[in-house]
Parts: sequence; structure tokens; C-alpha cells
Amino acid sequence: MNEEYVKNLFNECSVGRLIGIEISEVKEGYAKGSLFLNHEHLNAFGNAHGGIIFALADQVGGACGNTVGKKSVLIESSIQYFRPVFEGSRIYAEAFLIHKGKKIGRIDIKVFNEKSEDIAMMHMVFYITDEGHRGKTS
Repeated sequence: MNEEYVKNLFNECSVGRLIGIEISEVKEGYAKGSLFLNHEHLNAFGNAHGGIIFALADQVGGACGNTVGKKSVLIESSIQYFRPVFEGSRIYAEAFLIHKGKKIGRIDIKVFNEKSEDIAMMHMVFYITDEGHRGKTS
């Protein structure tokens, strides 16, 4: 698995760039990323929009899923939110590969703040295709 390739693949994603997500670490079965929250990330109540938190977890989880050496895509996910987070905060997501079968895998993604307080937890099920990445991953 080419860690730099997967990291760059997800850092160059147009949606991730638009939101401001940065993938900082990728290794087999693991990924970490972060997002600095600014005014554009807030909901009507002044805290981070759930969709923004979801997008961070999804992007980091996607990077983790693609460390298996094949193109992997999301099948299903669920997220639980624990506490609000506000403008000016940096939030982090860490994704861990929990299960890898021949075609289906499971990833858990923890979202937390600068004080290591849990913000959210996402559970992700992904499909491992037969298709290799366009760049070298193994």
C-alpha cells in the first residue's frame, strides 16, 4: 500500500478541499485528518453543522478504507453526535479498520476536539472492488 498515494488522493478530492479537510496520516488500516471550523461550517444555532462533521468522518474513513490496496467505496454509514463544537475549533477524525473480508469491510471513525473530547462516532461499511487504484498502492 502506497501511503502517500492514498493520502494525496483524498487531499486532492474537490469536496474535501472545498470544506477544508486535511488528511494528515495514512497507514494500512488507519487514517487521521482534521478540519478547522470557520463561520461557513456553522448551522443556524452557531455550532458545527452535522453534515460538516459527517463529511470529515466520511473523508477520513474513505482514506482508511482505501488502504486495503483496492478501490473501496461506501455502502452504508451511521453517525452519532455527542456534543456541539464551535467556530475557531479544530476537530479531528481517526479511522480504524475493524474488519476486512473479501469484499466487505467495517471502519469505525472517532471525531474529537482539541481537548480529546468525543464529538461524534461514525460506523462505516464499505465495498472492496476488484479495481486497483490508478496509481500504485501496493
